[in-house]
Amino acid sequence: MRRMRLVVAAALVLVASSLVMAQKVKLSVNVNERFSFAGPFTYAWTTPTGELKMLQVTDPNPDRWLTLWNPPIVSSIDRELRARQYTPAPLESADIKVTYYILIGPDVASQKMGQFMAPTMEWGLPPFSGLATSYDIAEKGSLVIDLYSQKDKVVVWRGMAQANIDLRRSDAERNAAISKAVGDLFKKHYPKIKK
Repeated sequence: MRRMRLVVAAALVLVASSLVMAQKVKLSVNVNERFSFAGPFTYAWTTPTGELKMLQVTDPNPDRWLTLWNPPIVSSIDRELRARQYTPAPLESADIKVTYYILIGPDVASQKMGQFMAPTMEWGLPPFSGLATSYDIAEKGSLVIDLYSQKDKVVVWRGMAQANIDLRRSDAERNAAISKAVGDLFKKHYPKIKK
């Protein structure tokens, strides 16, 4: 019986650790409903291809971050646009201008003992101080991708992927995570063309 409990406990630890280690990416999109996404379209990158906005981070060197992230971001977006019959063109004549923004800042989450107790009269609760029982600080990053129609002079599609940044990851892991996030953003949220 004791051995069975240990096996179950070990399995629960493995499941919980894999859930914690999996990088949760929050995806959201804004689409201009008046724009027809029935292509084909030409596209061009703005100069520079992307911008970085940083707020209170441990390594405030934007050039380092852009050097790390620009190649996988640009190649992932290029891959997704080409899969949707977009072709590269000069900036002046392209139908769609593409740019991205990286926003990095702190993400703080905390909980206090008694925080989720139902409202009761003061005499109904034992006296305890509001101790912090959970406190988590991480750097959160957001990748915002804009597709701008030069003809209509409006952003027609804006996709955003948000996740905590793990500086312990290798470049290969980070690039794979960026590629997957961009791929998921386009696969799940790019408007379906009605034929």
